[in-house]
Amino acid sequence: MSNNRLEILKHTLIQNHLDAFLISDPFAISYYYDIEFDPNERIWLMIVQPDQQPILIANELFVFEQPEGTKVHWIKDGDSIVDCLESSGFLSSSSPSLTIGVDKSMIAGWLMPLMEAFPQITWQLAGDIVDNQRAIKSSEELTALKEVANITDRSIARLIEEVIPYGPSEIEACEALKKIFVEEGANGGLSFEPIIAYGANGAEPHHVPDHTLPHLGDSVIIDVGCRHNFYCSDMTRTVYYEQPSQEALTIYQTVKRAQELGFEAVSVGQPLSQVDLAGRNYISQAGYGQYFTHRIGHFIGRQCHEKGDVSSVNDQLIQNGNAFSIEPGIYLPGNTAVRIEDIFIVHDGKAERLNNYSHELQIISPKK
Repeated sequence: MSNNRLEILKHTLIQNHLDAFLISDPFAISYYYDIEFDPNERIWLMIVQPDQQPILIANELFVFEQPEGTKVHWIKDGDSIVDCLESSGFLSSSSPSLTIGVDKSMIAGWLMPLMEAFPQITWQLAGDIVDNQRAIKSSEELTALKEVANITDRSIARLIEEVIPYGPSEIEACEALKKIFVEEGANGGLSFEPIIAYGANGAEPHHVPDHTLPHLGDSVIIDVGCRHNFYCSDMTRTVYYEQPSQEALTIYQTVKRAQELGFEAVSVGQPLSQVDLAGRNYISQAGYGQYFTHRIGHFIGRQCHEKGDVSSVNDQLIQNGNAFSIEPGIYLPGNTAVRIEDIFIVHDGKAERLNNYSHELQIISPKK
């Protein structure tokens, strides 16, 4: 797909004194080739060497067009990982001492047999090489993130206007949303299973939707995302099913302002931790610090959660090309909850918000 991405990777291997790198993460392989499928338990591996053409090791079950400038080595069910590397010509028992990197997705069931079969090889965890490259989005990737965010804006608007007022169960609302995503043009399915949580259910940040129906005064947390042209969206809005309590109104405005402060804290060259702390400190000062129970954000791209932690303990510096969520929340157990989330991209030294659906408090009138 992008020879430039591969050339950057090869150059980084040289800088890190690696003779080769084995990539087993399907999303990382997709980043370099735009070949995407779920291999399940079958071997799907990319081998990169600084001075050789890459090798893709692929089960003959997989169907894709061979990339230009890349060798594809086809294997069968039953071929072991050791068999694959030997039959591809990459390694043998007589190979010299080499230092080979592996990514964080390499399973022990593959790595340990390789360590036993090739004791002369030094195996090194080097997943950060790919993760750091993927964390700096190109202009084309930023455009893709904008497109999928726009689809999500339109879809969540339709869900709130066309579905929620009729009082569906959480599961029914999720099923309706899936159809809306398709109708709005999403071509890659979901980026994660949607979360729609009524009332007290919302106080569990990763609530699994069930048959709960909305009751008057309930908060409605809607945390959803789709995939389009390989890239993910992730967005959360909280609305209310008829008039909420005064405390619910208070925490809504608190979370809304916390997200604004996180956004204002984004600046190239500053640590990611300041984004989290800007929102977290405001929530704490409002008296709800103990009820904000997660980091304020995560990186996003081809996967909804990519490596990159927007938390109070991550002092990694913000860079142009970063893309991440800012999603503060307050969760009152057994009562109510609020979360507001948008995706932001960093370019020209500052952040741009990708989601444009309203942040103003919305009270839905039932239409039953």
